[in-house]
Amino acid sequence: MTARFVLSLDCEGRWGMADRLTPGLRDALSDQPLREAYRGLLDLLDEFRMPATFAFVGLFSLDPRLMRELHPGVRELARHFPDYLGPALAELESPAAQGWHGDWAIEATRGARMPHELALHGATHVPWDHPAMTADLARRELALIHDAGIPLTSEATTYIYPRNAVAYPEVLEEFGIVGYRTARGRHSRIGSLLSEFDLTAPPDPDPEPSWPVRIPAGYFVNWLSGPRRAVPRRISVARVRNLLTRAADTGGVVHLWTHPENLATAPATLCLLRALLREVARMRDAGRCEVLTQAEYCRRLSRTPTT
Repeated sequence: MTARFVLSLDCEGRWGMADRLTPGLRDALSDQPLREAYRGLLDLLDEFRMPATFAFVGLFSLDPRLMRELHPGVRELARHFPDYLGPALAELESPAAQGWHGDWAIEATRGARMPHELALHGATHVPWDHPAMTADLARRELALIHDAGIPLTSEATTYIYPRNAVAYPEVLEEFGIVGYRTARGRHSRIGSLLSEFDLTAPPDPDPEPSWPVRIPAGYFVNWLSGPRRAVPRRISVARVRNLLTRAADTGGVVHLWTHPENLATAPATLCLLRALLREVARMRDAGRCEVLTQAEYCRRLSRTPTT
């Protein structure tokens, strides 16, 4: 048997932290650090000849002109989510606003030597477990970018929920989404940190048939910031090596995910990711691991929905 490996990236710019921006985050998520992080990531994937899924927040994928065209619709949504979208709109009023426009990141991903999947990471990044969110508002949020005909929406067939708040999958199906990344149960920060030391973590099995396809949740690439810097790199590498070995024995799935923004706020994370992908490449080159994007994984498991 062979393992199956998926790497997915939640691409957010400042939209991912719109309700939590601090002066330090504003500096780390300004244009120059973000460009360096995306360039470093794409170069790394080219080096290892490894495709990945880049899931962009719809609004982050836009250039300033298109963003201005969507301002009225975003302002309407902000009436329901003022705590999240209010700060973003306030910053976007400044002509010097940085970190909100990622059209350059889309172009860089499309222009990489390795072909990558472009997926969707929400329209505005408002989490769908927000107290004000309903199925109708989730539908209206996605309609905002779909009705505008932005290029990302015509290309994306898989979805990553903002902050892993899985909800209303039936709404995704209405917009042509064939699969979404699932989520593990939430842990405390201490519990999440301690899980990084679990060398017995199992790979994911394929899910039961469903539509849209439920893509295994996988494991977060340790973000080398704050207390997480205490996790030795050798532990993270051993954990992934063990996951891949078990998956190769069982045919299981090893899904790793992170944010390019984590590389901007903690550049050492790119060095860790390099060490992890080296393990994946070693298994792949030995014929024991197949590297897939989320869309490719869904095509393998796709089922005709029952009526």
